[in-house]
Amino acid sequence: MGVLETISTIIQVFLGILLLVLVLLQDSKEEGNIIVGNKGGTMGSSRDERLAKLTKWFGIAFIIFTIISSSLMLINR
Repeated sequence: MGVLETISTIIQVFLGILLLVLVLLQDSKEEGNIIVGNKGGTMGSSRDERLAKLTKWFGIAFIIFTIISSSLMLINR
């Protein structure tokens, strides 16, 4: 495995873990989020909007790095 493949794989794993944490931090409509366990109350819609926006952008970055990583592996066959 080349250096670029290793770097893209490490970035992809990091983005995947970060994406998982961001999804778990978002409030569900019924009971609150899984990690913090907040049930009810108003945390403010700006927090929810920021988490949704971050999740969207990190999801896009994860998909891009998945495509890059797989392309590098196909090129170096």
